[in-house]
Parts: sequence; structure tokens; C-alpha cells
Amino acid sequence: MKLLELIGLPVYEIETGKQVSKVKDFRITEQWCITHIELEGSGRKANVISVVRWEDVTACGEDAIMIANDKAIRQTEAIHIERSFLTGKTAMRDLPVVTTEGSQLGWVADVYFQPNMGNHITGLEISDGLLSDLLEGRRQIDGMSGLKWGADVIVVEES
Repeated sequence: MKLLELIGLPVYEIETGKQVSKVKDFRITEQWCITHIELEGSGRKANVISVVRWEDVTACGEDAIMIANDKAIRQTEAIHIERSFLTGKTAMRDLPVVTTEGSQLGWVADVYFQPNMGNHITGLEISDGLLSDLLEGRRQIDGMSGLKWGADVIVVEES
């Protein structure tokens, strides 16, 4: 499953069947783990966002994200966000991917993970531009060992 496929999906409570929000973004650690899902719509203050911890997600499907109830939704200040997938200063999407030898492979287009196997990211999808994507397809980096997520670039060991 890819993270971009989940952006915009509804988030439902199992107890009531009520839609509580939609997925806006994901919070990811430097160890390539998804920790939180950011929900659309901010809190009462402009710098407060609603999030669901990954542990509180009961199911992550192709059509919806399921949580037990609205107690899983927490408010946090936006300044405490370290790394994200889609938005913010430290967004992973569109970061250049460069080898340790200095060759640029492309830019992060998407992230792979297997929700039934936990919150670990299993690979990256790399774009080398629209024309190259159309002619050759996007490249994949499987496995996250040997990758370092820096401030301005993702570094991959040459192999």
C-alpha cells in the first residue's frame, strides 16, 4: 500500500459508524516508522492540529481508516511535528534521493508500507521526472536499511 493512496480517505469510528475526519498527512520518524495520522480540519487555534496515533488505528483499508472511537483523536501543537510525508518544512515527498557517491536518483514520489505488518515503511517510490516516469516507469527502493533521511536529501548507499 502507498501513503498517497490514503490521503483524503475518510476516518470512521467503529462504535458509532460516524465519519470523524479525513486523512491529511502522516508523521514519520527518522527510523522509518509511521507514528501519527494528521486529520483534516484544525483545532480551535490555528497552530493546533488533530492527530491519531498509529496504535489507535484498528484498520487501514483501501477505502477508509478505522478507529475505535473519537477518544483516539488528540490535539497537538503544530510546532511539535518533526517529520511528515506530505506537508511542512520537513516533508519527505519531493525530497531528492542521492547516493553516497553523489548521483541523484530522483525525488521521493510515494512511500510503501504494509498496514497488516505494522507501521514500518518498507520502501520508496522514486520519480525521475514526468517524461522518464512515462517512458521507463518509476523506480523503487525496497528495504530501508542503508537510507538516511536528512534535512535536505535522502541519502542511499551506492549498490
